[in-house]
Amino acid sequence: MMSNNFRTIYLYIVCFITLSMIIGGIVSTVNSITSYVYPDSYAFFEKDTLIGAEAEDNLIERQNYKNEKIKNTIVSIVVVAVGAIIYKSQWTTIENERNA
Repeated sequence: MMSNNFRTIYLYIVCFITLSMIIGGIVSTVNSITSYVYPDSYAFFEKDTLIGAEAEDNLIERQNYKNEKIKNTIVSIVVVAVGAIIYKSQWTTIENERNA
């Protein structure tokens, strides 16, 4: 009886943690997408009048910035997906034990 209570508490704690992961992942995804569309720093986006090596460096900085935002978005989406999968499995277990 006592171990069943600990198991139930454990399952609810895991569900809470995974819901927190999902919410954090969604916020992070929106932030990354927004930062990609509307960059945080316009320093290297406003240097369109540069020539030669400076212009090439500027293009590299722009691409690195965009690549970083894309990677952040992908990681955030993976966090949401993993959290959702774990949450679903744990919540299903809770429902099955509650109905048994």
